[in-house]
Amino acid sequence: MKATNLALFQTLPSNHSLPVARRILHPTDLTVISDEAFATAIKFARQNDAVLFIVHALPPPTPIYEIESSVRPEAEEALAILLKGASQLGVKAKKVLIKGSAPVSNNIVGCARFLGADLIVMGTRGRTGISRWLVGSHASRVVAHAHCPVMVVRGRSVKVHSSKRN
Repeated sequence: MKATNLALFQTLPSNHSLPVARRILHPTDLTVISDEAFATAIKFARQNDAVLFIVHALPPPTPIYEIESSVRPEAEEALAILLKGASQLGVKAKKVLIKGSAPVSNNIVGCARFLGADLIVMGTRGRTGISRWLVGSHASRVVAHAHCPVMVVRGRSVKVHSSKRN
């Protein structure tokens, strides 16, 4: 730690603490990748006695083929399961399903602002290199545009093993 950073830290009052989050937003893609972030969001919500908003942003519909996303029923069911799990752990939670024509990351940022979120806790796949450049990262775009702090939690990678040998 640089001396200037250490001096700044030493000037903080001894009773200084991080702000308490009362409204936590957890955007989820409803995959295993988001499980670690969901567990972290639950932990923070319990520690702060906060309301947890479990949010899923539907992908924008394809202009030619869809008026509404075909994954909406599955998303509603998955959000209901997460909501029940949070409630069973003693967390005040609400589910939000976002439908919009804007990119998913813009919808997440807009939702966080609308709900007055103090903290966003979201997962990431942790892509690097060319795949991150080609596909992009919802998490990086949310971090860049959110009005509040964003905690990004790397999800566990899921590897598929085949029992077939060549």
